[in-house]
Amino acid sequence: MLFHAEAVITPREGVLDTQGKAVEKTLASLGYKGLNEVRVGRIVTMRLEARDEGEAAEAVKNMCQDLLANDLIETYKISVREAQ
Repeated sequence: MLFHAEAVITPREGVLDTQGKAVEKTLASLGYKGLNEVRVGRIVTMRLEARDEGEAAEAVKNMCQDLLANDLIETYKISVREAQ
């Protein structure tokens, strides 16, 4: 089966996010009020073949652990659904 997967990778809480701070400052200078914190991450999307959703999720988890995310400073959330 073909699956569509996403890995949302963000800085861990407590880790300095310099890109997020820069975006936060710029938004404030543009007049946006009430920002308490801006965090910048990334989304990795992919299509992959697997027997079932569980196998696809396990493959994406392994990809995050091996390459896509730095476990020391980042966390990730995975979503998988059947591709259309």
